[in-house]
Amino acid sequence: GTSAQAGSSVLQLRKYWRQRYSLFRLFDKGIQMDDEAWYSVTPESVARQQAARCRCAVAVDAFTGAGGNAIALARECGHVIAIDCSESRVRLPKSNAAG
Repeated sequence: GTSAQAGSSVLQLRKYWRQRYSLFRLFDKGIQMDDEAWYSVTPESVARQQAARCRCAVAVDAFTGAGGNAIALARECGHVIAIDCSESRVRLPKSNAAG
């Protein structure tokens, strides 16, 4: 039933919770995540390395989620376009960049 699914979801997310500081170094500064972001966000160190290799004037993060890549790209590129199929996830990178 629904409560069994919720319990399973909590257990699945627990392993990501333990890794929260590798996902976002400043996690305690107000980082916002939804259930999908926990397992899909690029860890900050990886996102920074990728962004450094992609230095450019304009970058597109076509699956922005919580914004790990978009935030790293913003440090290296002049402009970043963040796209996601979920309106609520499009708000996460803005909030997380401010954190």
